[in-house]
Amino acid sequence: MNLRASLLLLFILISACATPQGNPTLSELPPAAVQTASPTNTSTAITEAAITAESQRQRIPTEYDLNVQFDYANHSLQVHEEINYSNSSSDPINELQFIVEARRLGASFSLTDLQIINGPLLSEPEFFGEILFVPLQNPIMPGEVVQLEMEYQLVLPAGAGTLSWTDRQTNFIDWYPYIPAYINSRGWLIHEAAPVGEHEVFESANFKVHIEVSNAPASLQVAAAAAATVNGTTFDFVLKNARRFVWSASGQYEVRDIVFEDIPVTIYYFNEHRDAAKSSLDTAKKALEIYSDLFGAYPYESLAIVDAQFFDGMESDGLFFLDQSYFLQYNYSQRNYLTALTAHEVAHNWWFGQVGNDQALEPWLDEALCIYSELLYYENFYPEMVNWWWEFRIDRFQPEGWVDSNIYNHTGFDAYVQAVYMRGAQFLQSLRNAMGDEAFFVFLRDYSAKGTGQILNKDDFFTLLKDHGRVDLDQIILEYFQER
Repeated sequence: MNLRASLLLLFILISACATPQGNPTLSELPPAAVQTASPTNTSTAITEAAITAESQRQRIPTEYDLNVQFDYANHSLQVHEEINYSNSSSDPINELQFIVEARRLGASFSLTDLQIINGPLLSEPEFFGEILFVPLQNPIMPGEVVQLEMEYQLVLPAGAGTLSWTDRQTNFIDWYPYIPAYINSRGWLIHEAAPVGEHEVFESANFKVHIEVSNAPASLQVAAAAAATVNGTTFDFVLKNARRFVWSASGQYEVRDIVFEDIPVTIYYFNEHRDAAKSSLDTAKKALEIYSDLFGAYPYESLAIVDAQFFDGMESDGLFFLDQSYFLQYNYSQRNYLTALTAHEVAHNWWFGQVGNDQALEPWLDEALCIYSELLYYENFYPEMVNWWWEFRIDRFQPEGWVDSNIYNHTGFDAYVQAVYMRGAQFLQSLRNAMGDEAFFVFLRDYSAKGTGQILNKDDFFTLLKDHGRVDLDQIILEYFQER
């Protein structure tokens, strides 16, 4: 059996051992795979988030330069992608790996060319699932930079989704190949998808995106994670220190905008949702105001909201999607999911964007903080609704489960949300009660600052917490956390 076949078999064996319930062991954890860059190229499963702030060297962000020819009518892209990747680890890297999530999401992805500018490939790149293996003739030594160029075609599937098209909108989430996080002495951090939650772990990167659109209606609007420089049907974007670059296009979007401290805030919505869109936009501006005060300055130069046809919401740096059902349920008050989830998704720009985490193994580090941020929004703007928020968002569900659940512990969305989100909000409130408001909010601000551009884990969270709380947290941890 050749090396590649052995590696693929090992992935399958890890997957086969997965169990949906309980605390995962080495053999049970579904495909949280770490590829080593050593000549043996072995693979192992890990049971906890592997990246800590202390273990990361000073990183030079990866740079992605994407030149896109988008045929709107045929739902296809021709892309020239240039990548500058710096080896910020202490290991020589013999093989680069790219996550091509588009393959998992049902898109047709055709790689036509891949070259390394400052060195030859050892052999042809090869796909296993959504992972593209790129063997290198010469290893990338610590501190060295490698430049790559690739050409590919992407054809999107029909349907309401994160990477797909309908007659009303085309969405581009996880549409380009990207390099995953690398862990010293252990290799590439790659998780497989689960029935619930998000499985990708993104490092901060810099993006330059050029999009030329053809065969589009004259009413075309492009929503993106950065403000556009527009010339006819050509759009240019620059986004720095972001986890990913997402965008959406439609000939049916209406646009409304507002400004918060020189930051343009824009919502792209469908006509029948006009009143709800205005409310969501106002909520986003207020959320930016209070979160900037509590967590630190907003980390991007613009913010966009997209009225989405797919289920629930989806965060990204500088842009988030909200399910159209929340717009349809808008009741001309602040007591609704549209208001709460707008505030939630704005918070992800700090808890996901500025401060990264392993969304597969430690989703509470962003989701618990974001649902709790909803409460902070109501406390500051609608204090008379705080009791309503607790009942509407948390108490009526009588949530159960461990806050530190990972996405492989639950097969159902409700159980996952109850454990990670709702119990996470209860944990943070218990923490705040024990610490007092002053220490709690100083901690959140310091955690945000420390995690800027990093990927933090629970050890980083609790280590910093000890410096601020000076209270006995044992009982709180016993109540909410399975791993103590």
